Amino acid sequence: MSASAPIRVLHLSAADSMLYPILRDQLVFLRNLGYDIHTASIDGPLARRLRDEDKFPWSPLPLTREVAPWRDWKSLRYVEKFCRDGKFEIVHTHTPKGNLIGQWAARRAGVPIVLQTLHGFYFHERMRAPLRRLWVAIERFSAQHSDHVLCQNPEDVETAKKEHIAGPELISLLGNGIDLARFKPRLLSDMHRDEYRKKLGIPEEAEVVGMCGRFVAEKGYPEFFKAAGQLLARFPTLHLLVVGHKLESERVRGRFDPRDAGVPKERMTLLFDRDDMAELYACMDIHVLPSHREGFPRALMEGAASGLAQIATNIRGCRQCLEEGVTGFFVEVGDVAALAARLDALMTDPGLRERFGRAARLKAEKEFDQQMVFKRVAACYEKLIAAKLPGRQAPRAP
Repeated sequence: MSASAPIRVLHLSAADSMLYPILRDQLVFLRNLGYDIHTASIDGPLARRLRDEDKFPWSPLPLTREVAPWRDWKSLRYVEKFCRDGKFEIVHTHTPKGNLIGQWAARRAGVPIVLQTLHGFYFHERMRAPLRRLWVAIERFSAQHSDHVLCQNPEDVETAKKEHIAGPELISLLGNGIDLARFKPRLLSDMHRDEYRKKLGIPEEAEVVGMCGRFVAEKGYPEFFKAAGQLLARFPTLHLLVVGHKLESERVRGRFDPRDAGVPKERMTLLFDRDDMAELYACMDIHVLPSHREGFPRALMEGAASGLAQIATNIRGCRQCLEEGVTGFFVEVGDVAALAARLDALMTDPGLRERFGRAARLKAEKEFDQQMVFKRVAACYEKLIAAKLPGRQAPRAP
């Protein structure tokens, strides 16, 4: 590779939704620095959108999100050849299966620099002990192939050290962030907010409780609808705004269809695959995420930046986004009664919602700026290039 040629970087993920929209701004940042950015994932409309709209080279991979040893071995060999043929100097992986298969294959292919972003451990404290031990072993094996692990969540950094997944020299805190200029309070003026809500079928006098996330049960949709259902009669102005997309690769047993939740059609607006998320948050009065497992949820960061009072489960990831009694409320996983009670409290106290929303925006400005995250990724690249690619110069972030 010529010393003056751009450094070839592959970002590899199992889920195409990781590439777009989650990583899209980061990939643009790295490309603007001067890296030659390539992408690969399971085939899907979101990855093809990244390719078509943002002109990133993208390749579909025969990965699966299921545990399938024979298919995974075949995928490993395919990715190994793909990395070797692509002459990538850096392979940066995402998602549990992407990290496991992608890093192992890149090592076998002789890629000089292999690293992962840990978006959140799949295992958690409520998982059965044998299954948890299996996932810890998988994460240890994955980390053995890493030159560095960029971890979004500070709790996961400590867990990685405690479980001997990665030592302090291998792992560092990356954090997570969003576009604070895009998600902000009062994005829509009062007049435009009314017009936007009307276009969505939301009644003019409605108080809107929103939830955003993949339509799977582990996001907490069953609990959300049960809690909201308890309040519909008590609050005739309560309206639900539910936004998400269903991955083509999602396991059938994990899917959840909000249309089966029993909410009257006139009390709910259901939206799929939206590009106007900032405007949708601006249409909400309260935002809820009763998820069972998270890494560092963008929905809560976006809700905070939008100045919304929020309710979330008391789990890692959510704990990094919300402060109890300051920006919102925590409930325990599966506790429908507590979720209904906290919703009731926010519905009956607009002043409390306003105070929580102001504090949430201040927290977002302090902690959730994606530009800080991008610069940490670039600094990690620079350090690894200096150590692993003699004669190559890393582009410098401004």
